[in-house]
Amino acid sequence: FNLTRARNLVTVYDRITGGQPGQHLGGRRSVLQSDSLRAATVFIHATLEDLLRSIAYWKLPASPADVLNGMALTGKDPNKRTFTLGDLAPHRGKTVDVVISESVGQHLERSNYNNTKEISSFLETVGIDVATVNGEFAPLQILMDRRHQIVHRADRQQVVGSGNHRARSIGRPAVEAWLEAVRAFGTALLAQL
Repeated sequence: FNLTRARNLVTVYDRITGGQPGQHLGGRRSVLQSDSLRAATVFIHATLEDLLRSIAYWKLPASPADVLNGMALTGKDPNKRTFTLGDLAPHRGKTVDVVISESVGQHLERSNYNNTKEISSFLETVGIDVATVNGEFAPLQILMDRRHQIVHRADRQQVVGSGNHRARSIGRPAVEAWLEAVRAFGTALLAQL
């Protein structure tokens, strides 16, 4: 669903700029015109994270103890990995499986994937052979780096002055490539599940 939202933002860009898919417009669009491509980039990354997090919600509760040890008990400080018997009192009447699922859910609320190394680590945790799905890692890393630049630095251009915009250039072809990379990665990943 989020890929559709990202594609819609590319369509908005086309309408704003008067361009058509595959058409080279010549010259750089204004920062305001290309902001819809920046928003699409953020949605594309959110789609990638949503896919990974959905798999995590499904797979992590059944993980071995060494994986679960990296997560806090639900309702506790997420940075505290130990708890006392008294910390279990609020969970009376729940099954162990429910407490584990809730704890995993709490952990995932704070999770994110900022690079392909983190994705690889997660995939290994849930038993996916990374070599079967890493064909799109190069463009995914570029996507994640650019999303970080957009979200945390407002896509600010480091070099300013005559002929330079205040934000970095972004183009439709790059965004389309990221859309395709996430789609292909998702397809490969789901085929392994």
